[in-house]
Amino acid sequence: MLRKILILLFISASAFAQYDVRKSVYTDADLEIEDYWETELSPISDQNEVVSFIHNDPFNYFFINNIPGGNPLAREISVNSFYGARLHPIHKILKFHRGIDLKGVNGEIAIASGNGKVTETGFKEDLGNYIKISHKYGFESIYGHLSKISVKKGQEVKKGQTIGKVGQTGKVTGPHLHYTLKKNGEYFDPFDFLFMNFQKSW
Repeated sequence: MLRKILILLFISASAFAQYDVRKSVYTDADLEIEDYWETELSPISDQNEVVSFIHNDPFNYFFINNIPGGNPLAREISVNSFYGARLHPIHKILKFHRGIDLKGVNGEIAIASGNGKVTETGFKEDLGNYIKISHKYGFESIYGHLSKISVKKGQEVKKGQTIGKVGQTGKVTGPHLHYTLKKNGEYFDPFDFLFMNFQKSW
């Protein structure tokens, strides 16, 4: 309901803009929108509902940078291993893969997929060198097997900011970026969020 009201207000403002002699061009910066994602999106924990909510919101381009909705590498990506059950490359048993592995080379840049705050960095045997970033609306992104960590716990980061470098630390068979998404403590398939790059469509 709030979104419908905002759309009507936006259209009304645009319609009357021609009568304001002080300013001839209006942009999105002139429109202040309450962050209703805080109340509407934050409680949702089902991935299909979350994806549907984001794609169907005509104002998604205002908020999309606040979630991990993009590519964690500074280039086009290639997926080595998808989310879900797989034969573990090291243990050779069937295990559930709670993320995706993106093909990479040692030393290439890993970037934050959304605005957020670094909540944890360190080393774990299964993740190697890793970074966890907390985003708005209950999202969390995790970046693993890094050769270098370029951020510190408590640091605020912006979407696209360099956070580290791809490597092959921990239990791996070769260099790649392990990328995990969570929302409200639930694991999500990151693939649905890799290409979220919304722009104004009206």
